[in-house]
Amino acid sequence: MTSQSPGQGMQRWKRRDFMRLAAGTAMALFLPGCQRAPSPRSPTPALQGWVDTKRYKKSPPWRLGRSSRGDISAWMVMFSAHVEYGVQEKYRKSFKDYISMAANWDPNKQIEDIRILLAQGIDLLLIDPLDTTVVAQGVKEAMDAGIPVILASTRVANVPYVSWVATNAEERGAVCADWLCQSITCGRVAVLVSLFSAEDSELWLQGVRRRLDRHPNVEPIVTRCSWSSAAAKQAMASTLLHSSSIDGVIVDNGVLGRGVVQAFLEHGSEIPPIAGADDWNGWLRTANQHGVRFLALSGGANLGLRCVELATRVLSGETVPAYLEFPCQTFDNTMLDDYFNPDLSDPYWAIHDLPEAWIERMFKP
Repeated sequence: MTSQSPGQGMQRWKRRDFMRLAAGTAMALFLPGCQRAPSPRSPTPALQGWVDTKRYKKSPPWRLGRSSRGDISAWMVMFSAHVEYGVQEKYRKSFKDYISMAANWDPNKQIEDIRILLAQGIDLLLIDPLDTTVVAQGVKEAMDAGIPVILASTRVANVPYVSWVATNAEERGAVCADWLCQSITCGRVAVLVSLFSAEDSELWLQGVRRRLDRHPNVEPIVTRCSWSSAAAKQAMASTLLHSSSIDGVIVDNGVLGRGVVQAFLEHGSEIPPIAGADDWNGWLRTANQHGVRFLALSGGANLGLRCVELATRVLSGETVPAYLEFPCQTFDNTMLDDYFNPDLSDPYWAIHDLPEAWIERMFKP
């Protein structure tokens, strides 16, 4: 099997590589005017049923094409590693070629990437799409050309595709709110939601609000910020400045959680319970250092491997689900020692399906 990477493809990442790329691209993502507004769509996708894929059945080995957003975050690095492991090792006998292209969060580049991949005769398109109508057109072109499409993590609206693999953002928000309301009986709760993915963020916030509405003694203060610890720190500092006290915090990822902790430390206030962090080693390091009481949910980066497995089923002509919900694991600070690895770099994620050799190569300083 050959592996090709027109543009920026998938690589084996050390911490210094991730930080170098992130530093060069993060500012462009979060400048005013560069954030994507939520798409006008139904808040809860009604995706049910199964898809007959006999029309896509081909004899292996296959040529898999992937259109990636770009590995500019720790989550994307881990997600990409699971895809690469699936194609190059776990299911290597099923694939003869793997062609990966990275859009670096540019929707115009992503649709061009899709067209380049289609021109190279791929058998299936795996895409973690930017949530725009521009990219949706590329997905439609692939399906119109008879190339099955699997969506990873993010959905595209109003265009056909074969299957979508994702965690349940709304349920994740509900779980966070439930835990926090069991931890505190009343008071002000800061809710920080990132602008990382418009639809996922809105669904997550709906789940949080749905549960908090059951607790009239809890007052939510919702703040939106860019997907970065620095932005979360600034947002939390502003909330602390204008509120006499904050009794609990809900965040939609560990990157924001780290910024929240930093804000409380600088403010000189006791860190309250924090719900909604994840298994990102950077967050776990912060929580361990400052004794934070928290609830974490698995980030789900290992759904990349599930996408590769699903691709083998589609190209084998099996019937597959139109929507495959990726399961979520939860843990709290009492289990921190089971997940935090002080010997590995911050971009590591504790809940994964990679062999130990991959973890050592990617995350050992």
